[in-house]
Amino acid sequence: MSRVEIVSERNREFVLEQLRVDPVRHVFADFDLRHDKEHTTAYVLFRERGLDGYILTYTRADVTSVILETDRAETAQKLIKHAPKDHFIMHAPPDLWKIVVNKYPQAKRYIENWMLVKKGEANYFTSTLVRRLTKEDAMQISILLQTRTERPKKTLEDYVEWLARMKMYGVFINGRLASYAGSFLQTPEIWMIGGVYTHPELRNNGYSTLATSAITEESLRNAMAAALFVRSDNFPAMRVYEKIGYRKIDQKMWVDVETGLRP
Repeated sequence: MSRVEIVSERNREFVLEQLRVDPVRHVFADFDLRHDKEHTTAYVLFRERGLDGYILTYTRADVTSVILETDRAETAQKLIKHAPKDHFIMHAPPDLWKIVVNKYPQAKRYIENWMLVKKGEANYFTSTLVRRLTKEDAMQISILLQTRTERPKKTLEDYVEWLARMKMYGVFINGRLASYAGSFLQTPEIWMIGGVYTHPELRNNGYSTLATSAITEESLRNAMAAALFVRSDNFPAMRVYEKIGYRKIDQKMWVDVETGLRP
């Protein structure tokens, strides 16, 4: 017998207890349900043995994000009924593609590798060109990301707030921000790395290695592991992460439902 419930104050602690059984797999759901209830809505499916899957919708980011997590197609069929109508990015196991595309025929799929490095396993690349970014670097981030035309534009105030929330490192060349990498989510078990980006004119100089290495080093001072997602056909990026010590642990789908965004 199974039942679907919305996560509320009544069952939240039990759901969080179930998620903590695998803190890496459920890192996003665990963090959002604990720390950003205002922007998080989740439905869970219970069976006799406990939590069998969930679908979580997060609305704080520029684009709505949805996580569909389960090993069972039957569970996914029931949970996907609670997904938004359109204009969102979904993250889900690749095996669930048929279920997703049946509901969203216009959806586009990209496969991402989930990579992880544990404490004591990383190789660090250091340089005096790298430093921690602060709110005073908002203009530098704004100028750099003007070259990333496929992403939604932010205001300078957005970048100030972003830098206040995220832990980020940048590589500076002649006073100009050339590359950066940051951690957008931290738990005692794992830090998630993201936003790795280098100016198109300055690539292939090792700058992304330096930035990613710096944030990975801080991550592993504070948690047992660091992890990131990278598109499975982005071989240059994967080589960078492998140099630092990251290894593939799983794959996920990035499903674009009418946003035009790609990983």
